[in-house]
Amino acid sequence: MMNFFRRKTGKALVAGVLVTLTLALFYKSNYVVPVLMYHQVDYGPPGSGVHVTPENFERQMEFLKVHGYHVVPLEQVFLSMKEGRPLPLKSVAITFDDGFLDNIKYAFPVLKKMNFPATVFMITRNINTEQWLSEEDLRILHEGGISIGSHTVSHAFLPDVGQDVAAAEISESKKRLEAILGAPVELFSYPAGGVTWHARSLVEKEGYLGAVTTNYGKRNNDPYLVRRIKVSNSSGNLFNFWIKTSGLYHLGKKRITPR
Repeated sequence: MMNFFRRKTGKALVAGVLVTLTLALFYKSNYVVPVLMYHQVDYGPPGSGVHVTPENFERQMEFLKVHGYHVVPLEQVFLSMKEGRPLPLKSVAITFDDGFLDNIKYAFPVLKKMNFPATVFMITRNINTEQWLSEEDLRILHEGGISIGSHTVSHAFLPDVGQDVAAAEISESKKRLEAILGAPVELFSYPAGGVTWHARSLVEKEGYLGAVTTNYGKRNNDPYLVRRIKVSNSSGNLFNFWIKTSGLYHLGKKRITPR
């Protein structure tokens, strides 16, 4: 009888080890560094898909800190793809689209407190206008360790504009930001995630290190088609946020192939 129980226990342990190894291999082979996409950290209307309250944003950043996530600059995500050098598991990058004023008012103090890097993608036509970041704000963020990237001049949806317009949107926004910051601007965000193969080529030729989209692109290793995970106020639920930062959130998600 004792030998029977020993055999059963031994088989259960072996099965448990095999299951654990299988899950670990599945996780590692399917893991993609989550790049979080925020817009406004402010008090928006109920159900808004672009607002996260300052309180929820701070809770999310505390979650990353307490649970030992490696919050890395977006540049590292691009370089890891270019060099074929995977980042550690539990890495995550933080981005903000559009350049709302609340990014410096509410998000920046939290990021500084946590010592987290992040990237703000600015629509350059909106600089120095009401409710948007000013030139001085952009310099403060840049000097405070926040990367500033281009989000085009006018937030043009690149698949719907001509090639000349797309080229100007990509190029002129870069020049304007570099003149403000006195430093290279190497990061780009396609407005509404919209990208074509031509736009992708223009971004690379313009000298950007990489670019982010939303649900465009089917490859996980193209630094000019890096998919992101949208964070809204519903992600104030930390279980939801944990799933989004797991590195497996992309599985089963619909993707759009650039045209």
